[in-house]
Amino acid sequence: MRRSLAVVLLIFALAAAVTPALGVTSQEIYRETRCPTCNTPLDISNSPAALDIKEFIAVRVAKGQSEDQILDALVAEFGREVLATPPKSGFDLVAWIVPILLVVVGLGAIPFVTRAWARKRAGDAPAPEISPEDAALLEDELRKHPG
Repeated sequence: MRRSLAVVLLIFALAAAVTPALGVTSQEIYRETRCPTCNTPLDISNSPAALDIKEFIAVRVAKGQSEDQILDALVAEFGREVLATPPKSGFDLVAWIVPILLVVVGLGAIPFVTRAWARKRAGDAPAPEISPEDAALLEDELRKHPG
């Protein structure tokens, strides 16, 4: 009897430890949103509007709503400006794709630019002309030190 009671209590303790990890926390949503008045992340803002939004989020987290439900309610109530990052759909997808494309194009352009710089540098400086006296001295030195 004691053993089965201990197992049941252990299961309840494990379930209680896992349950908060499965649910959404207010802090997670605070990091994904921003204050509409001071334009700072909600987790560091203390403006009156931020405090209202924090309360709005806390009430919904207490009700057990999902993160998507809470974010949708925030957008419906306060507008899309409350989101810290643009959604990854529709026209806002451009804000995610363009930087990636620019990085890829920039990395692809590196070999072409460096080759152009190398050719330009090699063509800029003509070989210096050497006088016949210096040429004779150079030949003498090269004969003395074969190498």
